[in-house]
Amino acid sequence: MATTKPNPVGAPSKYTEEIGIEICALLAAGMPVTKIVQLKHMPSQQTVYTWLRKHPEFLEMYEIARQDLAHTMANQIQEIIDEKPLQVVDDAGNIKYDAGSIADKRLRMDGRKWLAAKYLPRVYGERTVVAGDENNPVAHKVSFDAFDTLIDALETRRQVKAHG
Repeated sequence: MATTKPNPVGAPSKYTEEIGIEICALLAAGMPVTKIVQLKHMPSQQTVYTWLRKHPEFLEMYEIARQDLAHTMANQIQEIIDEKPLQVVDDAGNIKYDAGSIADKRLRMDGRKWLAAKYLPRVYGERTVVAGDENNPVAHKVSFDAFDTLIDALETRRQVKAHG
């Protein structure tokens, strides 16, 4: 597992709104924190995480940037879809798409899809519809009597088909 080396002495360790905004802008644009902290003028990764605990305004900006990152990843998926896979020519001269290139595209899309769903589940997560939740009020109530009537009708129908 690769580790990031701390930035040299002189990298900022005191939180400022300007550096917080820059970190969040880079994050929202798709740059991982592990890469952001490798920029010469950025603090270490540990410093960024300490700032998240100590500065509520930075934490709020960071959470919004993660949501924006989910949208960025969805846009990146669209770009990957539009990329043509690598083409190869077989021994017979036929042009085909390279299976490895297609697998690479799928992996890149699946990773972004998974991360987007984790960062912004209400938009990109798998949705399970449950009657009665805040976005799906109870759609239809069936009384036990109506349910019993339905079962009886189905049983009668089954018997008619079996004998007729």
